[in-house]
Amino acid sequence: MKNLRNLTISAGIALLITAICLLLLLVTGRDDSPTLYRLLILLGGDVKNGGYIQTLTYLAFLWAFFEVTEKLRFIERERRAFRLNLIPSGEKIVFMPEDVNALKFKLIEFDKKEKYILSDLLKKACTKFHTSKSLSELIDIVSIQVEVSQEKAEGNQSIIRYLTWVIPSIGFVGTVIGISQALIIANSGDMDRITALLGVAFDTTLVALVLSIVIMWFVHKLQEETDRFHSDLKEFVIDNLINKIEVQ
Repeated sequence: MKNLRNLTISAGIALLITAICLLLLLVTGRDDSPTLYRLLILLGGDVKNGGYIQTLTYLAFLWAFFEVTEKLRFIERERRAFRLNLIPSGEKIVFMPEDVNALKFKLIEFDKKEKYILSDLLKKACTKFHTSKSLSELIDIVSIQVEVSQEKAEGNQSIIRYLTWVIPSIGFVGTVIGISQALIIANSGDMDRITALLGVAFDTTLVALVLSIVIMWFVHKLQEETDRFHSDLKEFVIDNLINKIEVQ
């Protein structure tokens, strides 16, 4: 439900900004401010000549952008757990089996106040060691849980991957529509109308490709931060818990 709510918020913000750009486009005359009008055409499309396709491209870009920023904020929030002293740290710290069990109950109490991926992973690691007393099995369960968390994170990014594919696709669709409409009225002699349709056709491709370049940078940044977070997650548990457990 939380992911659905965040998805709805991102889509709503994107729709609002796109609507504002369209409103500015409609109230700004070509003769009043040609430069501003041209900028708005590139941002929102020439609605009167079929630029709604370009508007969809812009909407998809904003939606993807807000989704990426929301996921980056989530990772930054989860990283705060590394600084919360959830587990005693220090080179001389050694955990006996009873210490691991006590740490588990401490983490259970912490989870009642705040939930983090790290605290949940530490809790599951403590539970596994309490039942198996095996460090090798403990390492295996930590590795599996980190992989599961990473797969969930990538699954939550599916809408972003879809939108990054949609952006250039919509641009090419707009190009095809613009050219086909221009050809339909080619014999009418209305050069202004033909030129406007061709302008829309090429603008849709131009804007879609530029927006694709921009959003892909943010997507790769998100992927990098996701991979680094899960790598740091596993390293933290191994260095601060597993390597310090004294097996009797």
